[in-house]
Amino acid sequence: MSVKVEKSFWSSLIGFFTVSLMGIVGHFLYSLSGNNQFVGLFMPVNESVWEHLKLLFFPFMLYTLIELAVYGGKITGFLFSRVTGVIIGLIFIPTAYFIYTAVIGKNFAPLDILLYFIGVFIAFNTSYKRILQGHDKNIWRTVSAIILLLFIYS
Repeated sequence: MSVKVEKSFWSSLIGFFTVSLMGIVGHFLYSLSGNNQFVGLFMPVNESVWEHLKLLFFPFMLYTLIELAVYGGKITGFLFSRVTGVIIGLIFIPTAYFIYTAVIGKNFAPLDILLYFIGVFIAFNTSYKRILQGHDKNIWRTVSAIILLLFIYS
């Protein structure tokens, strides 16, 4: 395992725990802020599945920006790999939620929380595997990752 890939592994593992913790804290930030609208841009303002995707997206992307500042430029295709990972995680959470609630007819908070952690794991695992495979080395993939991020947030 190369030094770059090893750094990516450890950063992904630390990222999983960091983003998971940020999501837990983030769940309560809007109400703790006195329903501050600025906080509501980045953290859920209600209990909808769609609002809760912010708990994965924004902490994940913040962590990714920190990684980029530290060593992201040293790992070719890093940003595209991370963006791909977060998109897969974002797709997983509502898909799994709507499937299980359709099957059993209601939702369970412990299962919803578990889906969040699985989504965070999927996001980091997917991006780490893409970094290992080295498929995302094209500069246009990095440009497309930035465009995709702007599209997702708009």
